[in-house]
Formats: sequence, C-alpha cells, structure tokens
Amino acid sequence: MKSWLVRIAALAVFAVSFALPAIRMDSSGPGNQPLKGWMCASFASVLGPKALVQSLSQGVRSEDVLIVLGGLVNYLFLALLVLGFWRRLVRTRLVIGALMLPCFVSTWIFFASSKTTPLIGHFLWIAGAALLVVPDIVSLFRKRETAAIAASASSEQPQAGR
Repeated sequence: MKSWLVRIAALAVFAVSFALPAIRMDSSGPGNQPLKGWMCASFASVLGPKALVQSLSQGVRSEDVLIVLGGLVNYLFLALLVLGFWRRLVRTRLVIGALMLPCFVSTWIFFASSKTTPLIGHFLWIAGAALLVVPDIVSLFRKRETAAIAASASSEQPQAGR
C-alpha cells in the first residue's frame, strides 16, 4: 500500500468536509440553516477558546470545553500531516491519532447536549482524519506480523552442532 496515496486521499476527504454542511441546530426559527464545516472549524478554533477563557471567572461551561476539544482535531490532523513525512515517527503519529478519539467523542456529546444533528460534512471530517492514521496502523501490524514470522522461522530451524 502506498501510504502517500492514502494520505493524499485523507487530505482530500478532510478538505471536502469543510465545504459541505456539517451540522444543523435542531432549534426552530428562521436561522436554522446547516453550518458548513469551515464555519464549525472557525467557531471551534476561535470562539470556543475565547468563550472558555471568558468563562474562567464565572465557572467553566462544559459546552465550551467540548467545542475546544472538537476543534483540536483540526490541529492534530495538521500535525499528523506534517509528521507523515518521516517514516520513523509511526508511534508518534499513532499517539496523536489516538488523541483524536476523545475529541470526536466530545463533538458527539456536544451534539447530544445542544440538540445538534451531524451532517455529511461532519462524517467526512471524521473519515478524513481516520484515514490519515490508516497507513501507520497497517505498518504497525505488518511489523508485528513480520516479527512473528521471523520468530517462528528461527525456532523451526535445526540447531547447528547437535
């Protein structure tokens, strides 16, 4: 598998997710239009941390923390993209990929608590981020498989000098 092709596909899916509708607030009213992915990213990257800092004096609101964690995925994705140029950083990329999981969960908790519906852009956003980690997961399993085969082959060879 060509890992660079998978990374390009991940980047394409991730980028497309920003142009598509990502969420819809389930409140009634005339302004109930779906928000595109880039709008959600802007809110999570700018307004979320701002609200979190402002709420420190009055008590931190859980919604602000959830939004900030959701926005963190975009930065983790960029870190994975940059670290993808170095083959030996597989474990680092896997750790960063694992850090994305609680961030995704935080978006779903936010959706449930704020009566928000995820749309196609949100699901592509997750798919793009997950796809970026796939080459490293495959590489890790291949290394383990190769090591297991080598270990079994060395144990099956007859001992010299007997």
